[in-house]
Amino acid sequence: MSAPDPILVAFDGSTTAQAAVEAAARLFPTHRLVVTSVWEPGLAAAMASTTDMTGIGYAAPTPEEMATVDRAQRDHATDAAETGARLARELGATADANPISEEGKIGETLAALADQLDAAAIVVGSRGLGAFKAGLFGSTSRDVLGHTTRPVLVVKTSE
Repeated sequence: MSAPDPILVAFDGSTTAQAAVEAAARLFPTHRLVVTSVWEPGLAAAMASTTDMTGIGYAAPTPEEMATVDRAQRDHATDAAETGARLARELGATADANPISEEGKIGETLAALADQLDAAAIVVGSRGLGAFKAGLFGSTSRDVLGHTTRPVLVVKTSE
């Protein structure tokens, strides 16, 4: 008998992400959990503005500065994914850490990874930002739901 399809768990280190790992370990005890943290390559370039509101120009980051920011983002994602996988293993689950670079929006990236893994489900935390903040900052859970046909478990906490 083959192993059941894996469960993709989004993890950013937050309290809600920890609750998502805990729920996945409890609800899917026979599945391998793929604890995934997404990082955004090119963040330094995206954050760099060539002018401010007054029209005064800023120097664009150098390639070395952009590489440093990319490394820091990748390292943070790696550490977060390892932390989430360690938590899952402490709860008795089989878990792998999976840092991944963003290929668009986070929800698209997670949905594409779930397809690659043929994941049985995707588990995400929800901060419950409300309509205004979610509209302003985005909602990963809503974004995932909009990009996949796989089952999605949204874990909400009182954070």
